[in-house]
Amino acid sequence: MNSMIKSSVRYIRLLCCMLACPAAYAAPDVLDRVDITQGADQSTIHIHLNIPVSYRSHAPKHSGDFLRISVEPLPSPGAAGDALLGAEYIQWNASRQVPLLDVIYVGEGIGNTAISLRFQSDVQFEVVKTADFRMLDVVVKHPQAGTPVGTVAVSGSTTGPRPAAVPRPAPVPRPAPAPASGSQVKTEGTSVVPASSYVINLASSIQPFSPDSLPQLEEFTTYRLYTTQFNKGGKQWIRLRLGFFKSSAAATAVMSKLKHHYPLAWVVKASAAETAQSGDTAIVDIHHAPETAVAPPLQGGQIRETAVTEPASRRRLPVLQAAGPAVPAERLSALMDAARQMMTAKDYAGAIRNYTKVSQSAESQYSQDALEFLGLAREYKGQQAQAKRVYEQYLERYPDGEGAERVRQRLAALLTASKQPREKLRGSRGNTRKQASVWDVFGGFSQFYRRDQNTTGINDDDEVTTVTQSSVDSNVDITARRRSGDYDVRTRFTGGYLHDFLDEGVNSDTTVSSLYLDAQGRKRELSMRLGRQSRSSGGVLGRFDGLLLGFPLGKKLAASAVGGYPVQSSTDSLEADRYFYGLSLAASGFAEGWDTNVFTIEQRADGSVDRRAIGGELRYFDASRSFFSLVDYDIYYNELNIAQLLGNWIFPDRTTFNLTLDYRNSPILTSYNALTGQGVDSFDALQDIYTDSEIRDLAQDRTATSKLATLGVSHPLNENLQVSGDVTATRLSGTPASGGVEALDGSGTDYFYNLQLIGSNLIKAGDITILGVRYSDTETSGITSLFLNTRYPFSHDFRVNPRFRVDYRDNREDNTDQIIYRPSMLLGYQVRRRLRLEAEIGGEYSTREVVDGSQKDSSYFFNIGYRSDF
Repeated sequence: MNSMIKSSVRYIRLLCCMLACPAAYAAPDVLDRVDITQGADQSTIHIHLNIPVSYRSHAPKHSGDFLRISVEPLPSPGAAGDALLGAEYIQWNASRQVPLLDVIYVGEGIGNTAISLRFQSDVQFEVVKTADFRMLDVVVKHPQAGTPVGTVAVSGSTTGPRPAAVPRPAPVPRPAPAPASGSQVKTEGTSVVPASSYVINLASSIQPFSPDSLPQLEEFTTYRLYTTQFNKGGKQWIRLRLGFFKSSAAATAVMSKLKHHYPLAWVVKASAAETAQSGDTAIVDIHHAPETAVAPPLQGGQIRETAVTEPASRRRLPVLQAAGPAVPAERLSALMDAARQMMTAKDYAGAIRNYTKVSQSAESQYSQDALEFLGLAREYKGQQAQAKRVYEQYLERYPDGEGAERVRQRLAALLTASKQPREKLRGSRGNTRKQASVWDVFGGFSQFYRRDQNTTGINDDDEVTTVTQSSVDSNVDITARRRSGDYDVRTRFTGGYLHDFLDEGVNSDTTVSSLYLDAQGRKRELSMRLGRQSRSSGGVLGRFDGLLLGFPLGKKLAASAVGGYPVQSSTDSLEADRYFYGLSLAASGFAEGWDTNVFTIEQRADGSVDRRAIGGELRYFDASRSFFSLVDYDIYYNELNIAQLLGNWIFPDRTTFNLTLDYRNSPILTSYNALTGQGVDSFDALQDIYTDSEIRDLAQDRTATSKLATLGVSHPLNENLQVSGDVTATRLSGTPASGGVEALDGSGTDYFYNLQLIGSNLIKAGDITILGVRYSDTETSGITSLFLNTRYPFSHDFRVNPRFRVDYRDNREDNTDQIIYRPSMLLGYQVRRRLRLEAEIGGEYSTREVVDGSQKDSSYFFNIGYRSDF
């Protein structure tokens, strides 16, 4: 392992020097990896994180080429508080269906952390709530997917010429739904449907379904709920629509109330012909299935590929109804979401359990997908016979459509494989190996030059100018992946080289943030990750060099073992004087919506106990509430190391509440803390000075405790504006004097108040504006801040991001006032599909009245370079 890292270090240093040496960004190791689940009409981007975060809000709400997700992170267990500051990138190969270019993490302090996605072109998206606080899901509609030919799309552009009229089956005439206080359909204040009106397109599908699965919404009895049909790609599609509205704004206002049930809904202007015919296909009683039923809405993260089917009375095969009891829609949605995440994590046993629960419940909008994915999960798990039976059952229930055709192909492949002669099968395996030898390699490279210069003077006299930074920073991120039906192998390298032009380059250094091999066995659900990696669960405290193994212990249990050497900094090479080993046990679905894991871990330094801890995580998830908790208790020191809680509540009006509670030792209590202030750089040398008991006392004396509590709320004012705010209280304890180290006073309780107004698409599609005010009330100062952060697209290729902040600071220690101005500008230009230029320039100017007069400080910086992906 050590030789592997050293070889990579030499390779990166050589590569960077050949490219002229470089400057980019700090790497807080928050982003782990990106996966994409492909579907027919939409795909889900899974952003895996190394730390838990709580979703707060996102902008724009539904479409654009840039998505900013505001999150509140929990600090990594072994990291200092500033470890989450800085920027980090994962670059991606954009495709036509998912034109994702990169994922960006930017941490700028409490209340100002975001994960952004940049796309090559405008897309429709939805941020989907997940049960895993270490993952964000974004559902992206494929270009032109589900948009009726000849009608106006969300962006306002047409999808193309109108095809020949499609024959429509004669519907069963049905009266329009009656409103709560009358016998006619309410249409924005009139009792007559206007000749041309705005409607909400709730969902699209190519398979009918029973309206029994539709949610019971007041809007369905207030407005007309009806269906339309159109042709796309030679197939007949059905749309579920709600109308009618006099204006797009009125339709959008109602749509905002339905987004929880129909996250991909959009507004369109209906033609006069559609308006006139809507009464023929109106759904009167959603509790009794009409013969002209439509497909259910696609829920967040679900992938559906289905086609039109005949009514049940005309089918050649009987429809098998699920015999189980009815289950609430929210519970089914949570089960499907959890199962999808388990499929992504290769937890096929857990996915089988969840899909089985859904498929065995009463028929619902999730039944068809659950049965298909149940067969797929069994196939991936190696249960070929069970997969065949599930596929056969699927074809009995749903014999028509693309879903049925896809299942028939899978069933035929299983039957063919089981009937092939052994010799022929061996030959086929050889071909498979040859095809599987192709690796999917992608990543990116960046180089930036940065310069920082400060000038300080009093009364314009004796000004001193200092260059504090002049460096070129190069970073590379390479991922190689190979997948087959039996395994999924991934390797990743993230590192760089900083060349410092000051002090003859004494601060030049090489970094290796990650360098690992990750292998997942699909059939036996075994997993392995070997190399430099980061982890914040199972008692592991951040980055380490080592091995992580995972293996199942039954349907609901899984175990993992970990061992390795902790890494304090990405600039460090492997150090064998400290090592750790541990075990963890995870239980999924032990109660409705609940998951947990427990761990035990021991870390040693030069033969002595450095840390010995037990703990675990407890998680809960449903459609509107979720929380995450972590406890780490050191049984060697008999002290609580970490207690964390993240809570998230989403209300029907899309108001989101977040709660963060964090108690921890700072730094995490280990025997290594005793090295602080002792003038030695190794634990072995410290043992020559002090006894084990004295080292324990010193370690506890050098360890403070920190407490943090944050309560945040965000609320959408309309489709383009949202407001968010939070209140944070922090406290850091002091440490006593011992071992020649002076005592440190605690900070007292500091308070931070933050309020932001976030707008999108205000002037031009794709713009984002954040206007905020912040007040910091600490023991040493009171700071009032106003800030403006905007992103404006002059064109598809050229973006500007001007920012301005002004602080008024009341310094309580010397009763002085200070005003600080911080302007900056970030420019981005897309030269080619895989090459982007960036430049940032900014400065800081402040004045402060001191005893000798007026102290003036000024500084500026610029950062310029490029990013290239491959």
